[in-house]
Amino acid sequence: MNNLIFKSEKESNRFQMNILRASMESLDIKALNNAILENQTDLTILRLPCENLPQISKLQNLGFPFFQTDTLVYYYVDFNEYQPKELKNSDLTFDFATNQDKNILSELVDKIFPGYTNHYNSNPYIDKQNILEGYKEWVIDFIGAENKFVFLVKKQGEIIGFATCTNENNEAEGVLYGVLPTASGGGVYSDIIRYTQSFMKDLGVNIMKVSTQVQNYAVQKVWSREGFFMKKSFATIHINSLLNYSHFPKKSFQIEISDEDIKNYGTLSGDINPVHFDDEYAKEIGFVKRISHGLIANAEMSKYFGMEFPGNGTLFMSYYYKFYKPLYPNQLYNVVVSVPFYDITKSLYLCLVKIYDEDNNLCLLSYNDLIKK
Repeated sequence: MNNLIFKSEKESNRFQMNILRASMESLDIKALNNAILENQTDLTILRLPCENLPQISKLQNLGFPFFQTDTLVYYYVDFNEYQPKELKNSDLTFDFATNQDKNILSELVDKIFPGYTNHYNSNPYIDKQNILEGYKEWVIDFIGAENKFVFLVKKQGEIIGFATCTNENNEAEGVLYGVLPTASGGGVYSDIIRYTQSFMKDLGVNIMKVSTQVQNYAVQKVWSREGFFMKKSFATIHINSLLNYSHFPKKSFQIEISDEDIKNYGTLSGDINPVHFDDEYAKEIGFVKRISHGLIANAEMSKYFGMEFPGNGTLFMSYYYKFYKPLYPNQLYNVVVSVPFYDITKSLYLCLVKIYDEDNNLCLLSYNDLIKK
């Protein structure tokens, strides 16, 4: 598996967020960070081989919230060593789906997968109503596509399920199989596996794979009986940078940190580090001139949150700052405030602050968990 990072246009459109997909054999923090910032990314869905899971601690260097959402397992069968079995149900038939079947497939997804959980369900920032729409889009997009197949499964002529498969580079994949709850049992799911195995083998394919979340034990039992063996596993990790998405219109304004601000903060805090008060000293250690205390920007944001939005009664529960460039005194900085999450019933807000210099360089990211009393 090569390291790969790309913007997922379909997921971005579906969830109205900027979403990246990343698959990495070994974590490349610099590449991830650059891609997240360049795309103003809200969510990065990262897949990492489980054998390299100890590397996950490196993600702390990104400075963005992240967590593991699931473990994806892959099962493989080699048709050079395994012969697909005969179907148990002689009254099952399999027809290629056409564009006229889109509504039927959409209805099947609604009935088969409403309670199925995947990595999306674990993320509090994703609109759960759009998860099923993703399955529908996934299935329907296979119709008529090159090297992709959609089968309608019928029992005594009545549609009871579907199967989607791909065949690329002499390796087939059973992507998504579904059986109506009213038709499950009696070996129907096993027969769908057997049919697609035989179909792919007849095409001359040697290897076929299937995948699911590790907690989906039922299908894994079936796969094991049908000649599949677990060969690979991947951790799915969500990196919630939330750089673009907002429930409310973004607020923009300017701030300027004065010499008096720095003097007052130094007196109040006792932090009289010469990097804040001596230009020559600051230059010696690599700055253009003396820099402001980082928490002066926090004070500016405290004023905004307490007095403007959410307004009076707002309290900090926590905050996290990530500095990219120093803030210098007597310079104008542009501030952009977004609200990627809020819970109106509990008056909870997650507010993201971005501060840019006059050349539009990102200087500071600030994640603020707030409650309004």
